[in-house]
This record gives sequence, structure tokens and C-alpha cells, in this order.
Amino acid sequence: MSNFDWILPELSHSHWMLHFLVFAVNITLLLGARPIVNLVDPDKDNETKASIFRTLNILVLILHLIDLVLLSLNKSYEHYFIRLGLSLMAVYGGLFAYSLCCYLSRRRFGIEKTLDGTTMYLDSYSSRLVDILLLVVVVLSTIYTLIKIWGADSMLETTGIFGIVFAFLAFTSNIWAPDIISGLIILNTEMLVDGDVVLVDGHPDEYIISKVTLIYVILYDVRNNHRTLIRNNQFIRNKIDNLSRIASTDGIRQALTYKIGYPSFDAKTKDERSEQIFQFKNRVDRMFSLAQENCTGKADITINQGRSFEWAMTNAGDYALEYTLWIYLERIPNTKITAKIRKHLMGSIYKVNEAVYLASIIEGLDLSTPTLNQVSIDSPKPKLAPNKALEKV
Repeated sequence: MSNFDWILPELSHSHWMLHFLVFAVNITLLLGARPIVNLVDPDKDNETKASIFRTLNILVLILHLIDLVLLSLNKSYEHYFIRLGLSLMAVYGGLFAYSLCCYLSRRRFGIEKTLDGTTMYLDSYSSRLVDILLLVVVVLSTIYTLIKIWGADSMLETTGIFGIVFAFLAFTSNIWAPDIISGLIILNTEMLVDGDVVLVDGHPDEYIISKVTLIYVILYDVRNNHRTLIRNNQFIRNKIDNLSRIASTDGIRQALTYKIGYPSFDAKTKDERSEQIFQFKNRVDRMFSLAQENCTGKADITINQGRSFEWAMTNAGDYALEYTLWIYLERIPNTKITAKIRKHLMGSIYKVNEAVYLASIIEGLDLSTPTLNQVSIDSPKPKLAPNKALEKV
């Protein structure tokens, strides 16, 4: 051991025990990085977080060794490297403690929901309030720990770091406070939770709510199959239709519009015209009834089997008669997979639309809107008499 005396500093037994404790804790965290990270998010792929955790542990070990070497070379060295390593561990420890506490608060105060056959715990109004309180406690505790590590007790005074932090929060409250309040409103209503399919006013596509955080909402675009991020304050400014929360057991009511050209009547008498219009109306009714029969009992068309189609003439336009068909779809399944939602919503509507077209061919009804052109023949322009005064010139 005498060969390493020039490397190892001369420390007391208690100091060596403290260094050994730091080494043991750091190595334990390095070996157990994956189980520790999975403890917070057990249902996610945490390989990236575990890699960051291991890298941080290795960095702290290197800083610790450098600190011991510098201390052996210079007894007046003030442990800057080990303080830097402890600061990194304090910050990461604060983040890990906050994530773990948020996970426990979701299990205790959150909403239990089954998505894609997996039981999940989602944030609620109560759990989010607890998260905010935990965030304040963890941030203040981390700042206090960093101050103690660097021995900057003067920063604990009124004009110190806490005063600066509170002043910063006060001046920036108009940026982050509206989003936090809006997020609490979303959770308090219990109308918008993870996995719900919504329609946002001003946006034609359907979205699946993936996650509601303190600042923003993550959405899955059902039609285009991409992710969308929107701030909480902007999200609730618009009218939001939740397709997953139906108003009755009939299902989701969808409307399909069809244009049918005006029938031609060659009858001379009132009774004959009445008979012709009655036959036309029966053909329209048979078309929609036949479409319903072709859609009933098919697994790929998710209509409510116990609810009949409804239709009516909703407009008599200049070029065609407008008929609206109302269908009722079954309740949307609890899933975040966009393909399943597309099959349930768009796929069913498209197949019903195709069934109506096939029925129109059978009944001899034309669904193409006729275009009427008005042709007029202009009268020939009168010829002007020659100007004799100009001819003389």
C-alpha cells in the first residue's frame, strides 16, 4: 500500500468512511439503474432514462476519483469536483423523487382506466394538485441542498437565491400560470381523459388524447397518424366535442348527405302526379332501407345493430333534392391505437356510404347533382350609319 501513498490523501477514518459510503451508493445506483427507473414508469421503455442514469453515475465516480487525486496533491484543495458530482446527483435525485412521488399520487388519487387491455392510472384534479405541491417542495429542497453542498449559506437570505426564484416566478407567471390553471380545469371537469377521441373546433380531424401535462396536451391525429402538441390554455379556448362520451345509449350519431336530382313528371292530372311522387318517395325509402340491410350483421361496420337508420329530405335546392341519412355507431373502444379508431369511425362511415350508392343503382336513383346551364342567344348589334362629316375630311 506504500506505493499508493502519494496518490491517496491523508484523511481521517470518518472522512474515509464518508467517501466509501458515496462510492457504495453510487455503484449501487449504477448497477440498479434499470430497476430503479422502471419503478417510476413500469409500462414504458425506459432504456434512454436508464442510460442517462448510468452515465451520470459514471461521471460522478470519475469526478470523485479526480477529487481524491487533487486532494492528495494539494491539501488546500476545496473539493470542487466532488461538489460538482454531488450537485449533479442532487439535481437528478430531485427529478427522480418528483417522478416517483407523481407515480404514487396517480395510483392514490388518480383515475383507473383500461386502455388496450392494460390497466393504467391517469391524472385527476386531486393528483395534479398534489403534483404541484410536490414540485414546489422538491424544487426548494434541491436548491437548499445545492446551497449546502457549495457552502453558500448567504444565498439563503432574503436577497439571496430564494428571493431571486420567487421574483422570477412572479414576473413569468403570465406565461406558465394560465396553462397550469387550464390543465387543472381540464382534469377537474373529468370530461377529457387519456384515450378519449375528441373534435376540436376549427380542426377537421379527430384526435386521441394521449397525455395531459401541467403545461401542454399531447394528441394523436387519427386521420394523418401523427402527434400534435398544444398548450392547455389554447386547447380549452375552443369548443371540444368528446366522441368517447356519448349522450345516450344509441351511440355516436353521424350524418351523411346525398343529392338526388329532381324527378321528371309527365302526368297531366293531379292524381297521376301524386302517384308519381309517391313512387319516387318509395324508391328513396327502399334505397336507404336496402343500405341498412346490407350493413347489418357485418363485423367491419360498427353500427348500433339495435338502432335503425333515419333519413329525411333536408333541403330542396336549385339543382337537386338534399337527403340526410343519420346512422348510429357503437361506443368508441378504449384505445390509443389510431388504426382502430379509423376503422371504427371512418371505415364504418365509408362502408355505409358505399352501401347507399349500391342501393341507389338498384333503385335507379342518380346521386350525382345535375348541372343546369342557361343558354341565351344575343340579338345582333345594330349597324352604325357612316359619319359623312368625317368622309369629307
